[in-house]
Amino acid sequence: MTGNIISVDGFSSTGKSTLASKLAEHYNFYYLNSGLMYRIISHFALNNDCIINNMIKESQLINQLDNLNFDWMIDNKGNKCLSFDGKIFGEEMYSFEISDIVSSVAKLESVRSFLFRQQKKLAVKKSIVVEGRDIGTVVFPDAKVKFFLSADLDIRTMRRNKQIEENNISFDSMKVEDNLIKRDKIDSERKIAPLKKAKNAFEIDTSKKSQIEVFDIAKNYIDSNFKF
Repeated sequence: MTGNIISVDGFSSTGKSTLASKLAEHYNFYYLNSGLMYRIISHFALNNDCIINNMIKESQLINQLDNLNFDWMIDNKGNKCLSFDGKIFGEEMYSFEISDIVSSVAKLESVRSFLFRQQKKLAVKKSIVVEGRDIGTVVFPDAKVKFFLSADLDIRTMRRNKQIEENNISFDSMKVEDNLIKRDKIDSERKIAPLKKAKNAFEIDTSKKSQIEVFDIAKNYIDSNFKF
């Protein structure tokens, strides 16, 4: 049985992670970044010979994931963090190498099924803010509150460039926009759990809004319409 669920869906670099983490902190909920889960699986695949020449060995990947799990851990600052196989992962998961393959990994039915079960387990008896691409439509269609974030492509490209630069990740700035376009296409057109706005989701265009403005809009929407 799950507790209160807030879903935050949307395209890459629209501010999903920032909004979801701020909402989780404000309401004292757990924060689950489902996109990070797919990046961790992509990282695992790249480092366990499951991706060679951009070809994914799906059956080999799933076999190696058997008996491995995501869980909650408390880090050395006392924060509730997502872990995989007993390890906490962070900004290193946003390298260009992983960004270039993650949508291809995410469209695999076996991977989505594995992570669907993991996400459901992580939400048992928890009040949680979950961000991703199919949270309000597929993973938690009964989420109490649903948001969908959008933003102009040039703004998203600028934000992704800044994120990569701040984390000292090697990248080709000319490829960032192409990567976002590629991921948008794959995520929106995949047959299984495509990226789309849930019918009852509240949409926020974050193009010309600061992080604080987006948070205030979301918080006011929640406080005016829901009780936790």
